[in-house]
Amino acid sequence: MDKSAIPHLIIINSLIWLASFKFPELPFYLAVHKRGLGLEWWQILTYFFTHQKFWHIFGNMLALWSLGTAVEAVMGTRHFLKMYLFTGIASGLILAFLDPSPMPVLGASTSVSGVLTAFAYYFPRSHLILFPVPIPISARTLAIGFGLLSLALFVWEPVMGGISHLGHLSGLVLGWVYLRWLR
Repeated sequence: MDKSAIPHLIIINSLIWLASFKFPELPFYLAVHKRGLGLEWWQILTYFFTHQKFWHIFGNMLALWSLGTAVEAVMGTRHFLKMYLFTGIASGLILAFLDPSPMPVLGASTSVSGVLTAFAYYFPRSHLILFPVPIPISARTLAIGFGLLSLALFVWEPVMGGISHLGHLSGLVLGWVYLRWLR
């Protein structure tokens, strides 16, 4: 049986987040910048392991652990890790060249959105409860609703307060692309 990649992903994200206390410029250096605005090749590989605020890393790692454990059990560690990295890297390319915001992008939300897609794909009728609202929602409804909300917010206000709606959308769609390719 394969060892889980999830604890390793959480540890890597946590160590980079903790290192940013000693090196405050680290998140900016590792974030994906836009083409012509400081984009370096490694940022496509590092931005989705980098977080700036506690609630950002906490939410992403909680979602990764909560949803990813079941997805990894179905896909196997190798395919789970490939999907996670594929959604992160491919989303980074999309963000570097198509995101209208001049702000750098960081965080595991793109890959975690891909994990959400996979969870909804494998467990569409599973019910999830989103804190703090104690109302169960099916995984499929959550993924579709999150996608539609991200699309609406991106169309309505493409550059919105540090949230990359295009990143969420690309992660959701690329997660689906990976699953279709895997079939």
